Amino acid sequence: MPGKRNEQSIAQDSVLARLVHFGLDRRGAVAVEAAVCMPVIVALMLGIWDLGRMAQMSRIVKDAAREGARVAAGGTNNGTVVTVANVQTAVQNYLTSAGMPSSAVSGSTVTVTNLSSDSWTDPGNALPLDPFSVTVTIPSGAPFQSLQLIAASVSGITQLQETVEWLSANDARVTVNTTLPY
Repeated sequence: MPGKRNEQSIAQDSVLARLVHFGLDRRGAVAVEAAVCMPVIVALMLGIWDLGRMAQMSRIVKDAAREGARVAAGGTNNGTVVTVANVQTAVQNYLTSAGMPSSAVSGSTVTVTNLSSDSWTDPGNALPLDPFSVTVTIPSGAPFQSLQLIAASVSGITQLQETVEWLSANDARVTVNTTLPY
């Protein structure tokens, strides 16, 4: 019975017809869905990118402050007393070697603050275990904008500032009695 079709072949033909019909009706739907979803996806990606970049830059600034504090804690460097200018130079050298843009490095401010009851302005004059802090700031404006990868800040951050607290390891002012007690 070549002219007769069984129920199974008719069901298969109708499924195939529905699939073809369904595919033809959805041709433009993918383009519309992409047009609606892409701006949201791109905005999320840029936001994550901006936050990641600021986290990276914040880490570099924190490490630069630590490097400045390490230099300050020594008290002397090659036999000369460490000054605030030496600390600032060490921080700027670290920022430069870490790949910070030159406008961010030159626009940064480095502050050394004496946290002890002793009165000293240069870390080379500190007593052993005198606490101090080093603060590195990349201010808003051109220095901070040079850090951003995209023109508009998604994160809302306008400047970077990191502070580390340290203890002086300066032993230049320590005197040791060389006379033995016997």
